[in-house]
Amino acid sequence: MAFKRMMDLHVHTDNSFDGHHSAMFLCEQAVHKGFRAIAFTDHMDIDLYEQQNLEARQIQSFFEVSKARSAFQGKLLVLNGIELGQGTFDMPLSEKSIQKFDYDFVIGSMHELRDSTDYSQLKYDEYTMDELNELLEQYSKELYQLALWGHFDTMAHITYPLRYLCGAYKIPYDFSRFDDIIDEVFKTLIYKGKALEINTSGLRQNLNETMPGERYVRRFRELGGEFVTIGSDAHFAADVGAGIQQGLELAQRCGYRYTTFFQKREPMPVPIEK
Repeated sequence: MAFKRMMDLHVHTDNSFDGHHSAMFLCEQAVHKGFRAIAFTDHMDIDLYEQQNLEARQIQSFFEVSKARSAFQGKLLVLNGIELGQGTFDMPLSEKSIQKFDYDFVIGSMHELRDSTDYSQLKYDEYTMDELNELLEQYSKELYQLALWGHFDTMAHITYPLRYLCGAYKIPYDFSRFDDIIDEVFKTLIYKGKALEINTSGLRQNLNETMPGERYVRRFRELGGEFVTIGSDAHFAADVGAGIQQGLELAQRCGYRYTTFFQKREPMPVPIEK
């Protein structure tokens, strides 16, 4: 049986450099699939601000999502958001970008190294185990710095490098060696009233699990985490809503009674019900 009030809170339009479809078409897909809400969160990787002409993309995204919100009023709750990548790499510019528009929802994420190399671009089979440990320790510490900064509503796809290390390269890796750092990330998010994202994109990729996986979703709850958001991280219309039901099942299994969406940056709980 499907869950009631299905929401996909991480979707990219063609205003993201790697997006492929318009906000209008993505809304049509969400309605067709029986969803109640969709959040558009186009990329704002702050270290690539000039390289990817992100100011123009941001303006166009907000304008097109606002049009879609009007067009689908009464049929679908359309939330205007942004995925702010590497916000701590340039905090003044990040904060200026967030404040540019009246957003409902800001996702905080970490996609890249300090030299702007995306974790997706690394050749993991050329790393020694010591080098992998150093790389992922630095990633975990960057998450902690991002949590301390805290100018976002939910932290996205924790364990992101595993999508490539374990998924694409099929290299077994025990991320639990960084549990102490991740606990500090979670405690900081909880203290600041932030959410943890259950990103379902890994379910349709070689990783074959959410980001983060069940152990971390459960740990966030054990430490007192209240808010979780669930998003498909769709870049194609066909993936809108993908894995959301499994994400809800996971949240329920880990002890969450509701998931959360954000309107005007305020958390709105939604009971998990079938």
